[in-house]
Amino acid sequence: MKKFSKIVSAMYLCLQACFSTPLTGWAKEFQPVEETTEQVKQSTETTETTEDSSDLSSESSTAESSENSTVSSSESSTESSSSQEPPKKEKQKEETIQEVSKKEPAVVQTPQRPQEVPTPQTMIDKEATVDLSCSVPSSSVTQDGTIHFEKDESVDGFIRKIGESARKIGQEKDLYASVMIAQAILESASGQSQLAQAPNYNLFGIKGTHNGKSVSMVTQEDLGNGTLYATQAGFRVYENYEDCFNDYATLLKEGLTSDPNYYAGVWKSNADDYQEATKFLTGRYATDTQYNQKLNGLIETYDLTTYDKEIQGAPISAAGYKVPLNHYTISSSYGNRGSEFHRGLDMAANQGEPIHASKKGRVTKAEYHYSWGNVVAIEHEDGMTTLYAHQQQYIVQPDDQVEQGQIIGYVGSTGNSTGNHLHFELCKDSNLSQSLLIDPQSVLFGN
Repeated sequence: MKKFSKIVSAMYLCLQACFSTPLTGWAKEFQPVEETTEQVKQSTETTETTEDSSDLSSESSTAESSENSTVSSSESSTESSSSQEPPKKEKQKEETIQEVSKKEPAVVQTPQRPQEVPTPQTMIDKEATVDLSCSVPSSSVTQDGTIHFEKDESVDGFIRKIGESARKIGQEKDLYASVMIAQAILESASGQSQLAQAPNYNLFGIKGTHNGKSVSMVTQEDLGNGTLYATQAGFRVYENYEDCFNDYATLLKEGLTSDPNYYAGVWKSNADDYQEATKFLTGRYATDTQYNQKLNGLIETYDLTTYDKEIQGAPISAAGYKVPLNHYTISSSYGNRGSEFHRGLDMAANQGEPIHASKKGRVTKAEYHYSWGNVVAIEHEDGMTTLYAHQQQYIVQPDDQVEQGQIIGYVGSTGNSTGNHLHFELCKDSNLSQSLLIDPQSVLFGN
C-alpha cells in the first residue's frame, strides 16, 4: 500500500512538472498579444482623444496633450494637402499662361497709335493729349462737351516760333499748316515738354533716330487696354523746328510701310478744309475721341488758318538782302541817338517772332553777349556781315551754312534791352568795327 502511494505520488509530481512548463510558456507567448491588444486599445483611445482635442484646439488650448495632438494633426494635414495641391496650382498656372497668350495678340492689334511707320525705328509716343489742361493753358470743357479755349500768351509765343516753319512745310508737302501747329501744341504741351525744347526740338513725340541722333527719355506706354506703364525709349533729335516739321510731314505723306496712303485723308488734295483733316486724324493718329474738337478749337482760337496761306515775305532789295522779320515796327534808326551812337536798326516785334537770315551765308557767331544778349552774326559771300541781337533764342551754331530766309532764332529782349525787338546791324567785314558799319535801311529798302 505504501509502495502504491509512493508510485501515485511520483506520477502526480511528474504530471505536475509536465503541465507546469507549457502553461508558463503559453503565458509568455500570449503576453505580447495581450500587451499589443492593450496598446491598440490605448492607441484607439489616444486617437479619439487627439480628434477631440483637435476639435477643441481651435476654441481653446488648455491641455498640453491637445496642443501636441493639434500640431501633429496640422502637420499631417499640411503634408496631405501639399501632396495634393501642386497639380491644381500647376494647372491653374497653365490656364493663366494660355489666357495671357490668347490676349497678347489682341494687345498687339489694338495700339493707341500706329506703330509701323516708314522706317522700323520710327514710332509715335502715346502719352500726348492725355491731360488737356496740362497741354494747353486756359482750356476747359463745358457740360455739353464743347472744348473752349481762351488766348494764352505762352501759347501765342509758341505759335510764333513754329508758325513759319509749319507754313513752309505745309506748302511744300500739300498739308494744312494749321493742323500741324495745333497738333504740335497738344503733343508738346505748348512747347514746354523737355523733348520739344532745345536741343531736341521734337514736337510730335516721334521715336527712333534722325540723322543718327536720338535722346533717351522715360515715357508712358499703353498696353492697348488702357493700362499704362513706364519705360525708357529713344526719341528723335532734330536740328530745329523746321527739321521736325519736315520729318513729321514725311510721315504723313509716306504713311506706313504696309499702307503708304494711311494718312492720305489729311492731305490738302483729299481734304476740303482743316475740319476734314482733323476728323480723319481722330481714331487714326490718336484714339482720343475728342481729338478733332481739340484741334479745331485751337485753330479757331489762335486763327491758325493764316498759316495755311502762302506769303512772299519781305521783298529782296536791289542789293540782294531782305528784311529779317515778317511782322515788325521800326522803333529806332541807325546813327546818332542823343549822346550815343546807335550801331544798327531796331525792329520791335512780338516775343518769339521768327528771325530770318537776311542773305545766304556762314554763321560766324552764335553766343551770349553782355550787351547784345543772344546774338548771331552771318558772313555773306559779298564780304558783308549781318548781326542779329537780343534774341530770345538762337537755333544755329558757328560754321552753319544758312540759306536766305532761313529761321535762325526768335525775337526776345536779352542783354541790354528794354523790350522785345531785333537789333540788326550790317558791316562791310566780319570785324564788326563801328567805322565799317552801314545803315541797314539803305540796303534793305534802298533809301
